[in-house]
Amino acid sequence: MIRISLSSGEPLHLKPSPNRKFTGLRIPGSILYSSDRAGHSISLHIYQHRLYTITLRQFYFAKAVQIITAEPDNWLRLEIPLSGKLSVISRDGNEIQIDPGAYHLTDQPVFASNYSEGESSIYASLHFSPELLAGIGSGQPVGTRQPGPVPIDLLEMLYDILKCPFQESLRDFYYANKVREILFAHLVSLPVVLPGELSPEQIAQMYEADRIMANNLDGKITIPELARQLGTNFVTLKKNYEKVFGIGLFPRLMQRKMDHIKLLLEKTNKPLKEIADLAGYQTLPGFINAFRKRFKMTPNDWRKERRGF
Repeated sequence: MIRISLSSGEPLHLKPSPNRKFTGLRIPGSILYSSDRAGHSISLHIYQHRLYTITLRQFYFAKAVQIITAEPDNWLRLEIPLSGKLSVISRDGNEIQIDPGAYHLTDQPVFASNYSEGESSIYASLHFSPELLAGIGSGQPVGTRQPGPVPIDLLEMLYDILKCPFQESLRDFYYANKVREILFAHLVSLPVVLPGELSPEQIAQMYEADRIMANNLDGKITIPELARQLGTNFVTLKKNYEKVFGIGLFPRLMQRKMDHIKLLLEKTNKPLKEIADLAGYQTLPGFINAFRKRFKMTPNDWRKERRGF
């Protein structure tokens, strides 16, 4: 069982709670543990399987605080913030901040997190057992990873877990497949650049380009402006980006933009005009035509199909 305490050593006791009364984001079929008292609110949704564990963690603290989390195992974990930042004090004492739109992999079983006054956060944590990782094969090792942009398809798979429609044994089968798909999405997102072809600094520069691009899908930053911001030029940026990610900069930008639009259509009730503005389209007809050209249906039809009405 996950143990959480204040940096002073005072434990924050987590007790099983009725999941049916919980109205927020949750994992279907999970067990809910919570701790609510003056000054903080903690909810942990835990779904355990012998090969993996899926958790959804929600925190709120009225006052600035540092908490210590002790994981129940030393399995490799993939952690993705969904709302608010995830703060992790690494083994070397440095604070790592992971914002929504990024993720990391870690095997650190005990870590500290800082929360400022009135801060809240929600993040998912997927634990991969050694047995599950061994099934990948020795040709594709899986290890820890510093924070980087989360692939959109990986994020969509996580949301598929959170809205799982199945019960009992089918749910186990569904989750097992989704966990493997998430792991696969991580593996195929790793750099494809050959060793020695680019320097570590150039590879890091391309990851920074990808992060900036993912956070500016509204079109307010152009590719030439992005190149200038990174201290390089347009041609070098395009060439090195494709070497690292195996896809051209413009196709990746369009892919990210459309994936973001699909998430907004499915997960929110925002009107099409607002979604078009958020995606950087100057006119609503231009947005609808671009969406229809890519998905062979209008945004409204796609929204209805995904929601089942």
